Amino acid sequence: MAIDETLLQNVQPDWPIVLRIYRWDRPTLSLGHFQRIEDRIEHPFLLELPWVRRKTGGGAIVHDQELTYSVLIPNRDDYSAKGHSEPLYRAIHSAFVETFRLLGWNAELSESCTCVNSKWRNTEPFLCFLRRSPVDIIIGDVKILGSAQRRTAMGLLQHGSFLLHRSQWTPGLNGLLDIEKKFASLEKLPDKSIVDAFNDSCCDQLTEDEMNCWCELAISTLKSGMAKSLDVSWKSGRLCDLIQKEG
Repeated sequence: MAIDETLLQNVQPDWPIVLRIYRWDRPTLSLGHFQRIEDRIEHPFLLELPWVRRKTGGGAIVHDQELTYSVLIPNRDDYSAKGHSEPLYRAIHSAFVETFRLLGWNAELSESCTCVNSKWRNTEPFLCFLRRSPVDIIIGDVKILGSAQRRTAMGLLQHGSFLLHRSQWTPGLNGLLDIEKKFASLEKLPDKSIVDAFNDSCCDQLTEDEMNCWCELAISTLKSGMAKSLDVSWKSGRLCDLIQKEG
């Protein structure tokens, strides 16, 4: 996430839209920008985890059995529509909803909200996946993907977390693979090579191969969904080249 923050601090109008998808090398708690670290006492098991603070808002996330994505959109005239808050949420989340439905899950966009603030403090749950915001992705009453944004004069950063599996650190939170599924439309998947791993993804922890397959699906979903919704095309590149160019 430090890379995302550095990109946001250094973004220039001539940069392309930057999409990143990544995993964490150890379970880590990330706090929303406005959260207090003292509030994790509500969940004592989280006290054992290292923690970081995101530039984006929202609730705390345990980055364990999940995938994190970030999208950086420079502030310039031809990107003005792409960087509008709710359309960007809907473009990205709708791409995931379509994919989950193809895989047999009855995913949909949430239109409910737990964002009730008192005069003195935020009364929402500490953990992101216990909250609901419009355009979160839910399956039944289970939230599996949420996003948050941070805007500066130079650009917009959107972070999102895709909860794949129940983590030992948050045993009360189910991920996508903990929800009953029916593989009714596997023939519609763009990449048949990932199907076998889905059928085996029912253990307490995902194997490296299984997680890699889900990474491939997430990357394919985000790239194709955003290319269609935001009218962009993608090419691979090195982030250091952007920073060095400006330095």
